Amino acid sequence: MKITIEVYADKFTYESKHDSMDMSELTDKLYGLCIAAGYCPETVGECFYDKGREATEHLFSEDNVDHDDDNSMIDWMKGKEDTHSGVYDPEVGESVVVKSRYGDERKFTIIAKNCVEYSFKDVEHVGCSLNEDSSLHSVDPNGGPYIAIGTNLGDVHKELECLTVTKIKADTNKAGTYYLTVK
Repeated sequence: MKITIEVYADKFTYESKHDSMDMSELTDKLYGLCIAAGYCPETVGECFYDKGREATEHLFSEDNVDHDDDNSMIDWMKGKEDTHSGVYDPEVGESVVVKSRYGDERKFTIIAKNCVEYSFKDVEHVGCSLNEDSSLHSVDPNGGPYIAIGTNLGDVHKELECLTVTKIKADTNKAGTYYLTVK
């Protein structure tokens, strides 16, 4: 299979030995080519996300989180390059630990291409705010970091660059654990 994007005089090409690939792989390759062609990663991601939501909104509820094994967008954001296309292969389960203002650990674990687990052990003083529909808008453990819908996780740690929080859900079985849907 060969995919080419031509922008003015420049050509950006992905070429595979195989005649076909699954849709997930194809989407990842198209995403990487768009970035290579100079489009903003956030804009491309938003467009892919919006198109996907539009095309499948009748199939899935708002609360679904994608837990498949094809998470190449995460490592693309982390800088691990696939030499064929400019798209990167992921490692779900990778974690980043940051310290609060008081030295307490805050852990961010990538659990799917669009979901990050935010967890911490000191759960005594955690502030939360709600949206009008009573869903979580923000979570703020004592000493931070404050995470809200719209937060760019790259502001918390550089390895989480380009991940913007779109939804927050508390784990009702584990205090101090929140799931951040990201794009």
